[in-house]
Amino acid sequence: MTKLATARAHTNIALIKYWGKENVALNIPTTSSLSLTLDQFYTTTSVEFTDSSKDELILNGISTDSTRVSKFLDLFRQQEGNFSKILVRSENHVPTAAGLASSASSFSALTGAMFNLLELPNDVQEMSRMARKGSGSASRSIFGNFAVWNKGEDDQSSYAESFYDEDINLTMIVAEISSSMKKMSSTKGMQLAQTAPTYGAWVEKAAHQLEEMKAAIRAKDIEKIGLIAQDNALGMHEQNRNSIEPFDYFTVQTRRVIDFAKQCYESGLLAFVTIDAGPNVKIITDRASETELLNKFKVNFPEIPFEVAHAGEGLRYV
Repeated sequence: MTKLATARAHTNIALIKYWGKENVALNIPTTSSLSLTLDQFYTTTSVEFTDSSKDELILNGISTDSTRVSKFLDLFRQQEGNFSKILVRSENHVPTAAGLASSASSFSALTGAMFNLLELPNDVQEMSRMARKGSGSASRSIFGNFAVWNKGEDDQSSYAESFYDEDINLTMIVAEISSSMKKMSSTKGMQLAQTAPTYGAWVEKAAHQLEEMKAAIRAKDIEKIGLIAQDNALGMHEQNRNSIEPFDYFTVQTRRVIDFAKQCYESGLLAFVTIDAGPNVKIITDRASETELLNKFKVNFPEIPFEVAHAGEGLRYV
């Protein structure tokens, strides 16, 4: 009988960003990062052994190029000894490659499913380490709520862990400005960002912001969390514009949403932005303000779909 293993992982949004690699081959970052796992966006992945001559990927019901997945599965083969090819079926409830961290949930779910299929110990630190090699941010999606990815110095020391597992009433309103594939991949974007003359200063500042963010989360201070996250994210995007080949993930709509969030904050509402590698904006607020804020955004941007997300769970078997 064919053994089938299925796992689900949710996407996470970094409040302190990962943007740059110290070791490209091992996905070891230049900064430690801190994220919130979201309940609304997730990937469910099933894996099974197959007699095929190559690994196969069926994504949202469509046979898809499996090169990246196959390279990742080869890491398991190197570690656990060779095994037959794998059929991967993945249902992605995240706009792919549009700056909503679809690779985080995808590689986290694939890692969990493979650990189950190969009957490996349920060691979350080892899972995080492995997921990191598929996609850096996937290391954090192993965990629910808030997670910190310790940048580390080598393969063993670079992994994520749960940081704070209490719901602090933080809300993220996601403005889905575009679900199109982004023009610049995260991998290429990071390489260019690291050429910016201001990059070293951003890395140094991020280390201080990480400690400030931890304190703000422990204090459940949504305003402080939002202010730090916004400054860190806008600083990250500034590196892209300062690089030797300047580029920008922001669209006109992205800028309009950022400006409107600032107006909302100035009018007394909790409203702060964070943006990953793509045009979509995540607006940070609290549960008490989310309905009023959401309505304001819907009235001002009727053409943009908005989703409300809260803290989500970590990796689980389905």
